[in-house]
Amino acid sequence: MTNDSLQYTALSRLLVLNNQVHDLENQLRQVALPPVGVANLTRLETAPLNRIAEMQEEIDQGVRASLVTCWLGMPGDPEI
Repeated sequence: MTNDSLQYTALSRLLVLNNQVHDLENQLRQVALPPVGVANLTRLETAPLNRIAEMQEEIDQGVRASLVTCWLGMPGDPEI
């Protein structure tokens, strides 16, 4: 694989990852939180909080994947 095609592949992957993270961020903004100050939360009421944590983890994974993709797509030193 030539350096140009590797960079093109990396750029394509970055665009996909960026779109996925952007979609997750939009979904995260739409999650309704339980009322503040509720003393006894039932298991069902904590479900939105669990989903928020899951979405945040997915966003973090997307960001890490983007960083790795950038690193792998960088042109290497031809003398090494």
